[in-house]
Amino acid sequence: MRIYVGIDDSRQLDGNKAGETASLLVEAIEKSGWGQAKIPSRHRLYPHPSTGCRKHNTARSFSADIKEEALPAFLDYATTLIRGLITPDSNTGLAIVVPEKMDNYHELVDYAYRVKEELVSQDEARRFDDQQGVFLLELNGTGRGIIGALAGAVLRSTGNDGQFRGKLQMGEEEYAVVSVGEILAQTHVEQVKSMDFQILGCDERVRLGEKVKIVLLDDLYTLMVFPTDIEDPRWQTSTTNMLRVF
Repeated sequence: MRIYVGIDDSRQLDGNKAGETASLLVEAIEKSGWGQAKIPSRHRLYPHPSTGCRKHNTARSFSADIKEEALPAFLDYATTLIRGLITPDSNTGLAIVVPEKMDNYHELVDYAYRVKEELVSQDEARRFDDQQGVFLLELNGTGRGIIGALAGAVLRSTGNDGQFRGKLQMGEEEYAVVSVGEILAQTHVEQVKSMDFQILGCDERVRLGEKVKIVLLDDLYTLMVFPTDIEDPRWQTSTTNMLRVF
């Protein structure tokens, strides 16, 4: 079955970051023979002083196809790993969502997008905990990290939210110009789309900007671009500010 795992810790200052922890869990799933997992993504949430994040508030999430009987073992492993890595001042939460077992999935999606736009209480997250297909764990401190952890897992499940760690690079040349076909053949990018969500053909040429980020769109690793208003190249990779919607 397919699961979506979310991790959030709004106050952690030292130790492993949530993205690194998510990568360790992905590695454990495959090494333990529980299943296959995807690359972790970063999800932007609403920043507010009460979350400990005035400018940036994010959660990490990934999807995995695992054997159903392996879920309890993975849950135990994830709990032990995270508790061993977090710092005393953290408020860590872990969430696992199994959409195929849920009756209220659309309600959860509404919740997740609210967490991106406004301050949501811990009790609002907790009310999903006793429902089939949802596992919430308050692992440290106040445990308010369950708010973002649940939102991150659900946002990843939509297939249309999240950015991936690292940046895309092709060759040594700064601001290189490459074709869409070359991008698809030489990287893990699965599609290239304009900011108005039109798919670019393989012959279109793109200038790679200073910081090239991949986002999740249509449940595919997606490179977003915008028009240059010149004949060649017609496109440039979208800026960090443009990608804040993901």
